Amino acid sequence: MSRGRASRAATTAAALAALAAIGGLVAVVAPASLVAPAAAGSCGGGGGDGGGGSSGGDGGGSSSSDDGSSSSSAPACIDTTDVHGYRACTGFGAWRARRIGVAVELAAISSRVDLSGIEAGGDISHSDGTGYRYRVVGEDLGGQGVAHGVALRTLVHGRLLYAGVEASVAAVATSGAERMITDDGALLAPRVTGASTTLAVVGSRRFADQLLGPAAPRRLSLGAELGGGVRLTAVKAESVKGSCITVDHTLHGEAVLEARARADLWLSPHLALGLWGGTDLLARTPSAGLVLSSHLRAFDGTR
Repeated sequence: MSRGRASRAATTAAALAALAAIGGLVAVVAPASLVAPAAAGSCGGGGGDGGGGSSGGDGGGSSSSDDGSSSSSAPACIDTTDVHGYRACTGFGAWRARRIGVAVELAAISSRVDLSGIEAGGDISHSDGTGYRYRVVGEDLGGQGVAHGVALRTLVHGRLLYAGVEASVAAVATSGAERMITDDGALLAPRVTGASTTLAVVGSRRFADQLLGPAAPRRLSLGAELGGGVRLTAVKAESVKGSCITVDHTLHGEAVLEARARADLWLSPHLALGLWGGTDLLARTPSAGLVLSSHLRAFDGTR
């Protein structure tokens, strides 16, 4: 009986030892067999057996394929230049979203001035106690004059339109101004000395290649504008009686409505040299200007 128990105990021990050996073999082999399909799947390879690994690889591959197809349907924008203002993908820094450019322009201007509508008058008093009231009109001042001066402009640019203000001062030269002898024997010599103009300006400007096609110069812009405001013309009346000289100054105001065409050559994305020619639609007198402009935003954000 004792031999039978001993035999059964030995058999049980042997079975337990065999199970332990199999468990150890499974513990060693199983991780390697699990890792291999995963590694193969991560590389996109076939990797043989293991339905789970194959399914995981297929699932991951399907997701990756979807992402790839969505990105390929909207290809990334590629710039061929890093020059600000010529970029097709991005604008000039963070200003792109604002769509507004500010420009300051300094112009040398020249124009004809119609003096026919001017009327000026006042009181002249001399040191000897005499005096008189005078009145002169455009014909007394020469009828026509030529003004040369400078203009300062501040403009705000959008994508298609711009607007701003212009202020100018100019010296006016005339010929044929009359000298008159007054009733009390004084010599009156009136003349125009200068003019100042303030305008509100609105216009539109496009680059030549945008208007005429890619073959046109990229650095040339063309535009048209309309300016409306007021011109103040200064009249100086000098009265001479004996050794006494008396001077009287008056201002004459009139409306101005000027239409202009202009062209600008861009020396850099922020600096341009331009030329304009215009006509006062009310007085029918021509004008011209040579402009140097500085732009806060490259090409005013219009490229």
